[in-house]
Order: sequence, then C-alpha cells, then structure tokens
Amino acid sequence: MEELNRVLHQPIRTRIMAYLLAAGSADYTTIKNMFALSDGHMSTHMRELIEHKYVEVEKMFVNNKPRTTYYLTREGKEAFSEYVTALKKIISL
Repeated sequence: MEELNRVLHQPIRTRIMAYLLAAGSADYTTIKNMFALSDGHMSTHMRELIEHKYVEVEKMFVNNKPRTTYYLTREGKEAFSEYVTALKKIISL
C-alpha cells in the first residue's frame, strides 16, 4: 500500500491545501478565520507547507496595512493530487 504524504496528511493542512487549490489564493486572515486557527497554529502550518515548497507566500502593503497572500506552487498541486489519488486507492480497497 502506498504511504500517505505526512506533511499533507494532517487535517488542517489538508483543508488549507484543498481551499487554496479551489480558490487559487487566499490571504492570512481569510485562512485563519475560515479554519478558526490561532496565530501560532496558522504560522506553524503555513511554515510547514512553505518549507516543503507546496505553498508560496507574497507579502505586500495595501492601504498601508500588511497583507500576506498564499498560493499553491506547482509542486504543491502535484503533491496534493498524488495525496488525493493515494486516498482514493485506500477507499477503493
């Protein structure tokens, strides 16, 4: 049996990846509020996804306020697709 991606096989990170895949991008506040995350929890999960090059971050100022936006990388899309395929294989056993 295929082993599941340990980075993605975590409920919050799975949800973040699925959301970013569907939405295309999302800012820090949107993701944090959508999944009811604390700042620490949010930072921990996003750091893990960024370190594995699954998510890219863009920081900018909008109306003199910082905005952090996240996007899936090509590697992130591929890894998530492989993860979903592995889950489907398990379900079909």
